[in-house]
Amino acid sequence: MLSRIPEGQTPPEIAELIKDIIQDKVVCDIGCGGGSFMTAMRPYAKEVIGIEEEKDWAMKAVDRGFTVQIENAFSFPLPPADVYYCWSKSAMGVYLKAKFEGTKGTFIFGHTVRECLLNLINRTEHEVRGTDFKVYITQL
Repeated sequence: MLSRIPEGQTPPEIAELIKDIIQDKVVCDIGCGGGSFMTAMRPYAKEVIGIEEEKDWAMKAVDRGFTVQIENAFSFPLPPADVYYCWSKSAMGVYLKAKFEGTKGTFIFGHTVRECLLNLINRTEHEVRGTDFKVYITQL
């Protein structure tokens, strides 16, 4: 059973679900909020960085010791990383932006993925993990 979390936040158990993918990798959490999920990924990843447009939330992640770009993810190219993680409803925009910009890496999207993004992902090789919540994993 997954822990109870505020709406829009990733359950910490998801880090365990993807640990083999993020192990010893640089991970970018797009829409990182206050860094709760970044903290859950930290034991596995080489480094966890974030992008958050809400300054107050971003500063909470910074206070936890993370590097966070305080800006909208669509305002600039994604930072270099091996893995990009996005739980938010803007996952389709992130995927299309990364594809357009030629960003390479593993992309992991949370359960909020909309059907239109799944249709795009289904045209590529991808993996689905989870039961209560699902994550969708694809490569660009």
